[in-house]
Amino acid sequence: MKKFIDPKGNYILFIPIEWGYKNGMYDAIETAPDSFELYEDSVGCFQISCNSINQGKIPVLIENNKLEPQKRGVKELNFTENQILAEKFDIYMWMAVIEDKFLMCKYIYDSDKRDNPKVLAEIKKAKKTLQTILFIEEKYKEDVLNSERFNKFMTSLGASLDLKNRAYENGSSIELVVLLANQIDALLRLTLILKKQIADDTNKIDTTLIYQAEADKPIMEKKVYQLALEQGIIDQNLYDELFDLYNKRNKVIHRYIITDLLTKDVMKIVYDYGIMQEKIGEVVKKYEQDQFKAKIGIYGIDYPPDTPLNELRKREMIGGLKEKHANDELNKGITFTL
Repeated sequence: MKKFIDPKGNYILFIPIEWGYKNGMYDAIETAPDSFELYEDSVGCFQISCNSINQGKIPVLIENNKLEPQKRGVKELNFTENQILAEKFDIYMWMAVIEDKFLMCKYIYDSDKRDNPKVLAEIKKAKKTLQTILFIEEKYKEDVLNSERFNKFMTSLGASLDLKNRAYENGSSIELVVLLANQIDALLRLTLILKKQIADDTNKIDTTLIYQAEADKPIMEKKVYQLALEQGIIDQNLYDELFDLYNKRNKVIHRYIITDLLTKDVMKIVYDYGIMQEKIGEVVKKYEQDQFKAKIGIYGIDYPPDTPLNELRKREMIGGLKEKHANDELNKGITFTL
């Protein structure tokens, strides 16, 4: 099973590795329940919503089902279970109260598949998922959310690598300029996080550089280059090379049509960006190894950072890429293989 953290930081749960998070694919609004289905050949949907115990008709549901409050941080919560059989859809429904929150979980499927073995197997998985739900205590919420933001940052980096592979296959030079510049920026942001963890002797993740909410003021690439130079992550020569490439990138993006820039010139910029990505990649590896040796931070783990992914982690990674792309056609051609 794989871990899922509620975007608002209320709870953690573990879902089957073959389930995907569907909210992005459906363009779900913020208040919609978190929804999960099989990546392929879905037969139903598992949903979970978390709201205030005072919202709408929730007080009536709590009273009618005689739900008693449970504490955050407690494993294997107690749920009531109901089954609603209808003409078009059947619903398995589970409810619980955790302090000031009301949790409702559902598994929804077509009623004509009521006795389908695959549906019954999915309901069994849903019940197993319920047993893993853990409400996060307030004192841990920020650290848990920052950890999840870092994981999403790394997943997004992986998704950009998938897009880069496709762009190379298609000879899409302008797209490659965009993606390579984006990846170099991301790698420098990652290195700044690793260096800060070493300097502060901490496992806490500062997500200032890698998470941007809608209302946040953006931290642009030029600022990241400057921070990397000031903190000794890159030297002046590398900094100057980055700025030269940055200016060429802007010309490609904003002035390809209105200047004498040739497509073959863009291809040369792609080549130079590829060399730069390798250089920055070596810088990242150094800080990963520094953390591993010092047993500090993200890579202060029991096995070397360059250890190949096991089968489970590969499947988790590909699942994450599919959720980042949130597009069935793109997901059919994921360039990473198991």
